[in-house]
Amino acid sequence: MSQNTSVVDEINKTLGRLLAEPLLRPASFLRAPRGERLGKPLSEARLAVFEQVNGVKLPVEYQQFLMCVGDGGMGPGYGLCSLSTWRTVELPANLVSVELPDGTHQGLRVADHGGTDETALLLSGPETGRLVERTVGMPPRMRREPGFLEWYLTWLTEDGSSLQVGSPRGEAVLVSTLLDSLAESERARALYELGALPAVTDATVELVQRVAVQDLSSSVRYQAIELLGELELWSWKVFRAALRDSKRSVRRRALVHLLRLAGDTPAWREGLEIVRSTSDAVSAQLAGELEERRSRGTVIPQEAR
Repeated sequence: MSQNTSVVDEINKTLGRLLAEPLLRPASFLRAPRGERLGKPLSEARLAVFEQVNGVKLPVEYQQFLMCVGDGGMGPGYGLCSLSTWRTVELPANLVSVELPDGTHQGLRVADHGGTDETALLLSGPETGRLVERTVGMPPRMRREPGFLEWYLTWLTEDGSSLQVGSPRGEAVLVSTLLDSLAESERARALYELGALPAVTDATVELVQRVAVQDLSSSVRYQAIELLGELELWSWKVFRAALRDSKRSVRRRALVHLLRLAGDTPAWREGLEIVRSTSDAVSAQLAGELEERRSRGTVIPQEAR
């Protein structure tokens, strides 16, 4: 355990040298193609819920990484996959079957390399805790590292160290850009960088909420909704208004974040009715699919969120 702790410390120190803060805004691997973000660490209680729902036991090293470093984001390929992206509902995990010479074993996809390439963490068998590289149509290739921490540290020191990751601009500068810039790309970028700050003031949160429903650019409104959702800032009135946005992409992000943050609550059910009452068949179908997924999941206890 002490050896694992030292590896965790080395990972965090290396991240500290690369980034302004080792743990920035929550993000899935899809939001971090160049490893610019790392998700928030998870609690031990949250890991216990995941294991219970999926009937698995996570290797100790992977648990340490999730609790002490982060969940998803900066990593090999397109980045680390998040263990769980839903705050209120735990959905069945994306587990995989890994064919090895001694039989079929259970694994968990932990990194996406694009196409059919991925890295899986073995959850069963004599090699539990080891990682394998997988490509459809080819036999899995076992990684040389003994466990998750060494695997991640190897990537971080050999490949991650070459990443050019700049520090986010200060909150005052970003707010000024959001208020004064006429370029929608600059306003959208300012919102993205706001998410990289350790914290933002209540006044900035209120500004982002206004932007989410009032900005003339749909890409800026989308980014504002994404920021509120990713930072888990409960903004029910904003999400509700965004469900009637003129742009489908904004409506869909609001819908997803609403379910992720609200779960099975009156707010979610009202959101469902709003979407179903519109003429947007695509969003209505998405709402139905999200509701079906929620019904298959397990509500996460408040103390584990």
